[in-house]
Amino acid sequence: MTIRAYINHVPFCRDDLNDALIDLLREEQERQRCNVYTYCLMPDHLHFLVSPRVDGISALTFTDQYKGKATNTSWKFGCQGKLWQPRYFDHIVRSEESLGAISEYILDNPVRKGLVTKREDWKWSGLMNPLPL
Repeated sequence: MTIRAYINHVPFCRDDLNDALIDLLREEQERQRCNVYTYCLMPDHLHFLVSPRVDGISALTFTDQYKGKATNTSWKFGCQGKLWQPRYFDHIVRSEESLGAISEYILDNPVRKGLVTKREDWKWSGLMNPLPL
């Protein structure tokens, strides 16, 4: 999934807000019975690789509910109005090989954007759960 901040906004530049939004991502994976494997919160968007743990759970519902809760959380940090664009980009992973490539793409995003020279230096990305074998 890729969800973008509201048009022309760059809200994810604050340690306190970013930490809260990543904590919320961890909480939501438990509450909604999904696994977030890889994530990366960039200044103006969020990438994450998510999969339901059980039948009947939707990655789209997970994303919609996360967006709503993240917006409410952002207001506690002084943000106003909309946090996210209404739509998001979802991509269905079709093979185990693709999981690794998508995970690498997500983790390398700050390097590609010139924000850090090594992916390990970006504070708001990582693995929450091991990729399935």
